[in-house]
Amino acid sequence: MSKKVLIGVVVGFVAAGVLAAAKKGQQAHRGPSPAMWNKMRRRMEEMPADFPPRVMFDNVEATRANTEEILALMRRDTAGAQDDAEAVATT
Repeated sequence: MSKKVLIGVVVGFVAAGVLAAAKKGQQAHRGPSPAMWNKMRRRMEEMPADFPPRVMFDNVEATRANTEEILALMRRDTAGAQDDAEAVATT
Protein backbone atom coordinates (compact mmCIF):
# COMPACT_ATOMS: atom_id res chain seq x y z
CA MET A 1 0.00 0.00 0.00
CA SER A 2 2.80 2.44 0.77
CA LYS A 3 4.29 2.02 -2.74
CA LYS A 4 0.96 2.98 -4.28
CA VAL A 5 0.70 6.05 -2.07
CA LEU A 6 4.27 7.08 -2.87
CA ILE A 7 3.68 6.66 -6.61
CA GLY A 8 0.45 8.67 -6.35
CA VAL A 9 2.23 11.51 -4.54
CA VAL A 10 5.05 11.57 -7.12
CA VAL A 11 2.57 11.58 -10.01
CA GLY A 12 0.67 14.41 -8.30
CA PHE A 13 3.82 16.52 -7.92
CA VAL A 14 4.82 15.92 -11.54
CA ALA A 15 1.35 16.86 -12.76
CA ALA A 16 1.37 20.02 -10.63
CA GLY A 17 4.78 20.97 -12.02
CA VAL A 18 3.64 20.45 -15.60
CA LEU A 19 0.51 22.54 -15.03
CA ALA A 20 2.52 25.33 -13.37
CA ALA A 21 4.99 25.39 -16.26
CA ALA A 22 2.15 25.50 -18.81
CA LYS A 23 0.45 28.34 -16.98
CA LYS A 24 3.70 30.30 -16.78
CA GLY A 25 4.27 29.73 -20.49
CA GLN A 26 0.83 31.11 -21.35
CA GLN A 27 1.44 34.24 -19.31
CA ALA A 28 4.77 34.87 -20.99
CA HIS A 29 3.14 35.15 -24.44
CA ARG A 30 0.48 37.70 -23.56
CA GLY A 31 2.72 40.76 -23.94
CA PRO A 32 2.13 44.24 -22.59
CA SER A 33 -1.39 45.53 -22.16
CA PRO A 34 -2.67 48.34 -24.41
CA ALA A 35 -2.40 50.75 -21.47
CA MET A 36 1.28 49.84 -21.05
CA TRP A 37 1.91 50.35 -24.80
CA ASN A 38 0.25 53.78 -24.61
CA LYS A 39 2.39 54.75 -21.62
CA MET A 40 5.56 53.58 -23.39
CA ARG A 41 4.52 55.44 -26.54
CA ARG A 42 4.09 58.70 -24.61
CA ARG A 43 7.50 58.26 -22.97
CA MET A 44 9.21 57.44 -26.25
CA GLU A 45 7.75 60.51 -27.94
CA GLU A 46 9.57 62.65 -25.35
CA MET A 47 12.94 61.14 -26.38
CA PRO A 48 15.10 62.24 -29.34
CA ALA A 49 14.28 60.51 -32.65
CA ASP A 50 17.74 58.90 -32.89
CA PHE A 51 17.75 57.56 -29.31
CA PRO A 52 18.28 53.76 -29.68
CA PRO A 53 15.37 52.67 -27.43
CA ARG A 54 13.02 54.94 -29.39
CA VAL A 55 14.28 53.54 -32.70
CA MET A 56 13.63 50.01 -31.41
CA PHE A 57 10.18 50.99 -30.14
CA ASP A 58 9.30 52.58 -33.48
CA ASN A 59 10.43 49.41 -35.27
CA VAL A 60 8.25 47.29 -32.99
CA GLU A 61 5.28 49.55 -33.70
CA ALA A 62 5.90 49.32 -37.47
CA THR A 63 6.25 45.54 -37.26
CA ARG A 64 2.98 45.23 -35.34
CA ALA A 65 1.17 47.37 -37.92
CA ASN A 66 2.61 45.31 -40.79
CA THR A 67 1.67 42.07 -39.06
CA GLU A 68 -1.93 43.23 -38.60
CA GLU A 69 -2.11 44.22 -42.27
CA ILE A 70 -0.69 40.86 -43.38
CA LEU A 71 -3.15 38.96 -41.17
CA ALA A 72 -6.07 40.99 -42.55
CA LEU A 73 -4.98 40.22 -46.12
CA MET A 74 -4.60 36.52 -45.31
CA ARG A 75 -8.06 36.42 -43.72
CA ARG A 76 -9.55 38.13 -46.77
CA ASP A 77 -7.80 35.72 -49.15
CA THR A 78 -8.88 32.73 -47.07
CA ALA A 79 -12.48 33.92 -47.04
CA GLY A 80 -12.32 34.49 -50.82
CA ALA A 81 -10.88 31.01 -51.39
CA GLN A 82 -13.63 29.48 -49.27
CA ASP A 83 -16.28 31.37 -51.26
CA ASP A 84 -14.70 30.13 -54.52
CA ALA A 85 -14.62 26.54 -53.22
CA GLU A 86 -18.29 26.77 -52.22
CA ALA A 87 -19.21 28.14 -55.64
CA VAL A 88 -17.39 25.29 -57.38
CA ALA A 89 -19.02 22.72 -55.07
CA THR A 90 -22.53 24.00 -55.83
CA THR A 91 -22.11 23.90 -59.61
